[in-house]
Amino acid sequence: VDWLLSGPPAENELIAQIYEKHHDKSLKSALEAKCGKKFFLALSALLLPPEEFLAMRMEQAMKGWGTDSNVLVRILGGLDHASKPSMCQVRDAYQRKYTRTLKDALRSELSGNFLKASIAWIDALDDPSQHLEVVTNVDVATTADGDLDQLIDDLLTEHESVDKMMASIDAQEIYNCIHGWGTSDTKLIELLCSRSKPHLQKIAEAYYTQRDGQSKTTSLLARLRKETSGWYRTFVTYLVESPEDADVRALDAAMDGLGADAVGLIEFLVGRSNARVRAAKEKWEGKHDAPLVDRIRSELHGSNETLALELLKGERDESGKADERLAVNQAEQLNAAVSRWGGTDDSTFIQILAKNSPAQNRAIRTAYENKYNKSLESLIDRVSNKNLKKCLQALLLPPADYYAMRIRQAFVGLGTSDKVVCRVLGGSDKPDALAIAAAYKRKYGTVLKDGIQKECSGKYKRVAQAWVTLPDALEDPEAPIELPDEIDEEEDKEQPSSSDDEPEPAPAAPPPPAAVPVYQPPPPGTFQVVVPSNAGPGSQLIVRAPTGQQMTVIVPQGVGPGMPFAVPMPAAPVAQAQPVGQPPPDKKKDDDDDEDPMKQLLAMGKKFMATYNKK
Repeated sequence: VDWLLSGPPAENELIAQIYEKHHDKSLKSALEAKCGKKFFLALSALLLPPEEFLAMRMEQAMKGWGTDSNVLVRILGGLDHASKPSMCQVRDAYQRKYTRTLKDALRSELSGNFLKASIAWIDALDDPSQHLEVVTNVDVATTADGDLDQLIDDLLTEHESVDKMMASIDAQEIYNCIHGWGTSDTKLIELLCSRSKPHLQKIAEAYYTQRDGQSKTTSLLARLRKETSGWYRTFVTYLVESPEDADVRALDAAMDGLGADAVGLIEFLVGRSNARVRAAKEKWEGKHDAPLVDRIRSELHGSNETLALELLKGERDESGKADERLAVNQAEQLNAAVSRWGGTDDSTFIQILAKNSPAQNRAIRTAYENKYNKSLESLIDRVSNKNLKKCLQALLLPPADYYAMRIRQAFVGLGTSDKVVCRVLGGSDKPDALAIAAAYKRKYGTVLKDGIQKECSGKYKRVAQAWVTLPDALEDPEAPIELPDEIDEEEDKEQPSSSDDEPEPAPAAPPPPAAVPVYQPPPPGTFQVVVPSNAGPGSQLIVRAPTGQQMTVIVPQGVGPGMPFAVPMPAAPVAQAQPVGQPPPDKKKDDDDDEDPMKQLLAMGKKFMATYNKK
């Protein structure tokens, strides 16, 4: 208590973070077990920033049956633009924590003059423009050095005001696209896909302000979901959501229900930057008022839990530099972590690969191949835990390359995994989506836009293509905005559920014959082998030739999962002559040449019935 009372809020937050890293549980949960209700509430106030604590108290006052008006009066009446924290800080903290505005929450709980006074007080303290045009319209060369700092602050404030004005114009334009009979999808896609996710959040806020009191549907996301359908609606949902909201939705979908979806957690923890992991963690904890580390500990066990908690700390090296000497040493440590009997020391893999940068892990892969003449992926393949194996292999790739691989896997096979396409591409910010498209072209030699053209359809195809090709119009106003041509084709029939967890769609109908690529047969004297998803360059595969012979082949460099390569046809076995009059020697059967299993089952049934009849 003395430590929490004597330190500033920032120091208390640091104490809570250090405690969580050392004990793998939150300080809040540790205090709750040893304190009374009111004393714990007081200590919780010392662990949170003041604006977040007041936002939490107002949420608690409006939660459940009835509303504690006294708490709302004390908090709202005690805040203004000069208080610490200010009304604007508390208002923004509430929206950040609970994904709805404070005014929206008050409207759902209050009525009459109390509601009118509360809304008017919040609006009166919001001053977006501040009339800085006169102050900033000066010559920088003639500005005194002491006034430059203030000028920079004024310019940033003015930029924020202009940004809000652009968001307000975009919100009105979106309303024009979806208002009335039908939807102008071309204009809507062009506007949404030429903005970044942070700006789309400002558009959503401006849309709510414009439509408040004038329409039943004041949420931009709710209105867009009402105007769209199928996978088009799903992609737009991920698009309009902030990166943190998309991650929180993915986390909830992965951890709610019976058991945890390890693949969803892999995509979140492995492919996200440290800053995004920390932001999503803060967003999840703000929404649920519970520590994420405690929830993951209750959902995962063993090595999966160890890896998830390590990545959740957000301490992975992102410097981009590789130490070649350290890579050789770490390659030796990883090789020693696998015993000659096949057992693996999972903690060694986690401690090395989960803390390294992608560049350092690539250096380890190169060092391992040079020293042991086999791929690091083949070593990781000996890890027995399937989900841990996927995580470790994903850690060897940069995030953009990993997500490009996930999109490629979604395109391979019968139909397309549209849920993965929406979650990966729609959940990525504009720069990240463009980086995934560049990585896809670099890895597979084809343009991601063309892959979407073949695998997707309708408006869903157009919005996905636009998101990975169009530039950010606010960052580069001179860049041309060219949308894919609109082709009359049947829209997707599958209609994902309106809930957050869309079910897997039915397999998509096969494309028309004109869109099917022409099969290219392998060169004469060879046969074709497709690399499985858990193998890569340097991996050893056991295949069966068309002649029936079993052989071991090595995946060549540059050939990844789902890609084919040609293998020379093995020589035919030499027939051995037998003396006349002697029967040929008994032929040993391979496992694949055994008797038909159904015949074996019938024989076992007859034997059992004969024994039963005797008894």
